[in-house]
Amino acid sequence: MHFRRGVLADKSGLNSQTLLDVLDLAAIANPMFKMKGPTMLQSNYTPAFPLKHQQKDMRLALALGDENAVSMPVAAAANEAFKKARNLGLGGLDFSAVHQTVERGEL
Repeated sequence: MHFRRGVLADKSGLNSQTLLDVLDLAAIANPMFKMKGPTMLQSNYTPAFPLKHQQKDMRLALALGDENAVSMPVAAAANEAFKKARNLGLGGLDFSAVHQTVERGEL
């Protein structure tokens, strides 16, 4: 969802760094925005944790949910985004490269 906010900000002419600053001050602030936001603005996806491993972990979490009859619709949607990113050849990049699928309008 926050990736979409970034794309909306860009398309609306808002400064992406300003959006990151606002998110950092908001109730939804979290360390991941602070850590990944600046590198994403620079399209720097040097892997700290590869996207392909993140997608594998999402798949395993969904399988566990299925085994225990726990509905995980948000995780399922996120997994689809990570699968799309892998299909675009982004699997070896940092997991934050999933943002590229949103920027390209692939989701």
